Parts: sequence; C-alpha cells; structure tokens
Amino acid sequence: MIGLCLSDPHPDRAGDGSPIRTLSAARFAGRYRLVDFMLSNMVNSKIFTIGMILNSHYQSLISHIGMGKEWDLARKSGGVTFFPPYHADERRSVNGELDGPLQRAAEFLTETTAKDEYLVLADSGVIYNMDYRTALEAHKRKKADVTAIYTKKNITPGERENTVVFNISDTGRVVAVEQAPPNADEINVSLGAYIMSKRCFIQLTAGEKNCGMLRFSRVLLASALERLNVMAYEFKGYSAHICSVETFYHYNLEILNIEKRKLLFDFEGRQISTNRKDSLPTKFGKNSDIKNSLIADGCQIYGTVVNSIICRNVKIAAGAVVKNSVLQDDTVVDKDARLDCIIADRGVVISENRNMMGYSSYPVYIERKRVI
Repeated sequence: MIGLCLSDPHPDRAGDGSPIRTLSAARFAGRYRLVDFMLSNMVNSKIFTIGMILNSHYQSLISHIGMGKEWDLARKSGGVTFFPPYHADERRSVNGELDGPLQRAAEFLTETTAKDEYLVLADSGVIYNMDYRTALEAHKRKKADVTAIYTKKNITPGERENTVVFNISDTGRVVAVEQAPPNADEINVSLGAYIMSKRCFIQLTAGEKNCGMLRFSRVLLASALERLNVMAYEFKGYSAHICSVETFYHYNLEILNIEKRKLLFDFEGRQISTNRKDSLPTKFGKNSDIKNSLIADGCQIYGTVVNSIICRNVKIAAGAVVKNSVLQDDTVVDKDARLDCIIADRGVVISENRNMMGYSSYPVYIERKRVI
C-alpha cells in the first residue's frame, strides 16, 4: 500500500488557533503533533511510501518530520514525499494553468511500482491508532472500489460542521454522505480515511488541483456512490477529530483520562512515534503542586498545575496557578499569575500577577510570542 495524507484537511478553518501553522503540525498531549498519529498508523501498517499534500504554512510540519527517521521512513526507496503548492511565478503546466499539489500527487502515484496497487487516503486532523491492513483485507474480500473507515460515536458541538456522516445499508454499503444532524446521539462518523486503488483515486480527483477532505467526501465521493461500490469498515477504538479551537482544547484535556490515553497510545500494542528532542528532564520545585496533568520534558514547574497539558520547555514560577489549560512550548507563566481555560501558543509570556480566565466551552487562545 501507499499512504497519501492531507496535511490541512480544512484549510479554510482554524485548527489550534494558530494562523501560521498547518493543522497537522498542531500539538497534542504535550509531546506530539497531529501528524504523528497518521505517520505511525501507516508505518505500523507496513506502509513506507507516503505522500504529504500540503496547503499553506507548512514550514513547521516539514521541520518536524524532516527525513522521517523517527518513523523509520528515512529510506533509499519510499519514505516521505512532500507536495507543496506552487506560487504563480514558480511553475506552470503546458496549458498555462498552475499545477496543484493534488495533481502532482497523482503523478507520484502513477510513477510508483505496480505492486503498490492500493492506497490509503488519510485526514491528519483525525487521530486514532489503527492497522490499515485489517481494513484492506475487508476491502479485498468485499470487492469494494472504495472502503470508507468510520466509527460510531457522539460528537461535540464544535465538530458538527466539519464532520462527515455515512448512511450505511444493511449490507455495509455507503448509500449517502451527509453532514452531522443536530442533536444526534451515536452516529456513523467518518475517520477521514479511505482505501482504494490508485486508479480509482486518480479518477475521483481528476481535474482537482487541491482538495480538502470535506470536498473529497461530500462532493467527489458522494457523487460517485451510484457507480462505485463504496463499503464501510468500522473502527472500534478511540478517535478524536481536531477541526477547531474548541475541539483542540476539548480533546487535549480529554486525553488526561488514563483509559482513553491507553486506547490512543498503546491500542493493541501499537505505539505512536514522534520527533524526539534532546531536552533536560523536567524540574519540579519542592513547593510545586501537580494534579491530573501531562507535563513534557524540559519544563521548570514551581507553581500549581491542575488538569492541564504542559508542552516542552514551559516555565511556571512559584505562586503561579494553571488550571484546565494547554500551554505550548516555551511558554512562561510568571510569579502569582493565574490561568484557567487558556490555550497559550508557543513562546507566550504571562507576566507577574496577571489573571486570565476562559470557559470550558470557549477557551481563550493567546497568539504565539505574545506578552500579556
């Protein structure tokens, strides 16, 4: 199999709040990026040829992945190939129109060896821990043209607009692709992952220069349901769809639940890899107070941290109190400051005695390198 990933599946919507970072580079659970889950799933499924379709603000993503060494993707054959969009003055096709990253990904698929007949198209905004080979077996057994991977779950209000829902017949065939209905209970939620042949993918996306996951699902796939055998495959593990600031906050804090954390990071013995940093161990002051929190390496914690996610190299001074918050790399919380329901981007400085409070349904986002 070959892997193909949409690094920014919802390019017109915010992910973690940052205007300078593609969604797949958003941080999760302190040490990870969203793209880590997709790359780990593919490598755990013995997929070692992966194409990344980029949209914008992808510098952080490329820096994080590098040559793919942490995922065993630094190879002479295969590995990770990036497909960024070209600017108007960089490259033009024969007819004078701009080439899109999706078109170049199709060329990449055409040039790969014939033995890699199938591909997995994945949405990096949805995180889970899965071996795609089980879905591929079902795909072959049912002689499907496309296998759509889904899960049964309740969704948060922040996911509803960006969620794709499948209407599935008794035989397991997808008969409709819909938006999530209001006030619905457990529904068939797409994981933004599809298995198909290279030929089928190229036919579905013919004429598309770039394509988000919503357009692929609700327009391209939905319009082909009558002529293609689109079968559903249910995934029964934990999943989270990051598509807005609210969902970024909600699912980061939800992973503090140890049972859900095990389902994501060690489901059926499969591990999630990330880019390791050469950071010092976290230092805890003798008067620090930590409760129900995940704290990455390189931090200095002298204050109180409750029900929070603390990323790498964060400094929390004595007397400071951080509750129900997500603090990203290099954040500094000065003496006697108080934070509650806050998302602090990288390099934020919270000055002494500052008090900031949001709500669980509406967390306050602080932009990168802001001094408050």
